[in-house]
Amino acid sequence: MTNELEFGVDWYPEQWDESVWADDAQRMAGYGFTLARVMEFAWTIVEPEPGRFDFSLFDRAVETLYKRGIKAVIGTPTATPPIWLVDAHPDVLRLSPRGLRHDFGARRNLCYNAPAYRQAALRVARAAAEHFGGDPRVAGFQVDNEIGHEGSDRCACDHCKAAWHAWLAARYADVAAMNEAWGAVFWNTSYGRFDQVPVPRNQPATGHNPGLLLDYDRFQSESAAAFAREQTEALRAKAGPGQWVTTNLFPPPFSNAIDMEALTEGMDFASWDNYPIWGPQDEEHPWQFTAAAESYVRGLRGNVPFTVMEEMSGFQGHVCLGKLPPEEQVALWSVQAIARGANRVVFFRWRTAPYGQEQLCYGLLDADDQETPRLRALAAMMKRAREELGGLAGQKLKSPVCLAYSKDDARVLREQYLSKGLYLEASPNAQAGYDMELGKWFAPYATFGVNADARSVRSMVRELPSYRLVALPLYQMADPAVADALAAWVAGGGSLVLGYRAGARDLRNHAADKLLPGVFAELAGVRVPRFESLNLGAAELRVGPWRGKGTVWADLIELTTAHPAAVWSDKEKFYKGAPAAAVNRVGKGSVWYLGTSPDPAAMFHLYRRILKDAGLKPRFYGAQIERVARRDAEGREWELFLNHSPKARRVAGLPLPAWGWAKRRLDAAAGPV
Repeated sequence: MTNELEFGVDWYPEQWDESVWADDAQRMAGYGFTLARVMEFAWTIVEPEPGRFDFSLFDRAVETLYKRGIKAVIGTPTATPPIWLVDAHPDVLRLSPRGLRHDFGARRNLCYNAPAYRQAALRVARAAAEHFGGDPRVAGFQVDNEIGHEGSDRCACDHCKAAWHAWLAARYADVAAMNEAWGAVFWNTSYGRFDQVPVPRNQPATGHNPGLLLDYDRFQSESAAAFAREQTEALRAKAGPGQWVTTNLFPPPFSNAIDMEALTEGMDFASWDNYPIWGPQDEEHPWQFTAAAESYVRGLRGNVPFTVMEEMSGFQGHVCLGKLPPEEQVALWSVQAIARGANRVVFFRWRTAPYGQEQLCYGLLDADDQETPRLRALAAMMKRAREELGGLAGQKLKSPVCLAYSKDDARVLREQYLSKGLYLEASPNAQAGYDMELGKWFAPYATFGVNADARSVRSMVRELPSYRLVALPLYQMADPAVADALAAWVAGGGSLVLGYRAGARDLRNHAADKLLPGVFAELAGVRVPRFESLNLGAAELRVGPWRGKGTVWADLIELTTAHPAAVWSDKEKFYKGAPAAAVNRVGKGSVWYLGTSPDPAAMFHLYRRILKDAGLKPRFYGAQIERVARRDAEGREWELFLNHSPKARRVAGLPLPAWGWAKRRLDAAAGPV
């Protein structure tokens, strides 16, 4: 498997006359692209009727690329069904929880539990594996496309109903155990048989039992993971030496019902579709949020280098457009991905589509077929990045800090979001408040130039000895075994940062039978008998002499063995003077408890102290300056500086143009590269 930095494009030869293919490939090679993803939406072309396969179009396309030094990435084309499948089996189409049946003609419109779909998808994946496995012209395979996107993490059809009942029977064996786990006695929702349990659909008023909803998300996640695993195993069985298997994930990263760590099991690495701005957005996501998302996808497969399978190449949307980012900023987003652990960046897309639902997804080339400013800027970035970052890209990024997320808590908070400050409708199918909050909790590490991972709680616990600081925001469904492991780690010198609502629930999502923070109360040295939601408002607080604000939530902390780290100072609040955050010394380590979501000012002053206390070295170079420390293949230490602003800056003695970046040796007075 190569560790060199690679760049590629998403190419759709089936959408263009074959007479332009050779010129496309020649120009791609001229700009420095060495990869092209193909075939992920071409099911009918490769299987025009059930069981009859014809890969001839893509054989010619792959050969055209290979003659110019470009390898193909083969996508299994199972995100969009052929019409013959829907004609024969209309029940493969997904039924959304809103009661709407998907039609043929869209994408991600299929049910993972529909037997006819599963069989057909596995058949075409096996055929692709048989045909392209071991082919030296093919670098690797992509399983499906954006599994779980556009609401496809939930279906409410009859296939799901039958599979759901079987899942419940396997999980609980006894229906009484299920009733007890859900607290189904509440509102008289106890069941006598598993086949009486409904699939949860959107209700006109009050929704379903939270226990039922949580289990249904777990069931849907396992269904999607099983779907992906079938294709992964089929591809792996035929893949030749050096051919890899991945799938491409999408924003928002944390709140989808599907456990992407389970879905990518057996793959070589996870891939990410990087769109810092999309459609009608008037502003791009904060760069710290993009850093959190890239750290998340890197962490799914043990922090090995990941791929950006779709890197935004300019101005894109489906039905509406927004802000046009400068070309240099678009180029910097690729550099940021490499800095955060990517060793492969594939741009979406080579040519702008002249028709279809993605006419507004502008590619590297427009309809006039001339070189665009964005292609020119990206080609320049690629040349420089390959020279300066190629030795870093294949190496694991090492981090002393871990932001740990809980998939079950993400599922619960999508429905029961606690505060208007934790509600963000990213799309009609995505409530991304959990993502927004975790982005805020990741931000101080990025802002202070401290490398950080974003891992699931279970992965964090496995790797706990490698971290010096762990943050656990919104960890309501606390596992006592995790709490015990963290307590031992803190006593040995670790620093733990807990957030409001920590320990509020048990693993069944029942309210904890202890005063908050539940299983963490002794470790944190605090009690939280009262709290309020701040919704979209804020309350003033002080971190030592510095003013700030708490947002989203306000815990009224009582100290047992801890000491105050921040204090409520808002004259309009009856709890003025109460601690808003606290620190407890445990053995050789520390536990910090944050009873609110600090605003940027409060976060800055709190985390400067938290990081110093953990023996780390927070460095602040400016709100729009990103610093990442990396090690190359020869063991040399480097630091990368990225300027996420439209103004030139001078940082650590290095000149950074607007949207520019620089690299500097850490272990020698070698100066900037």
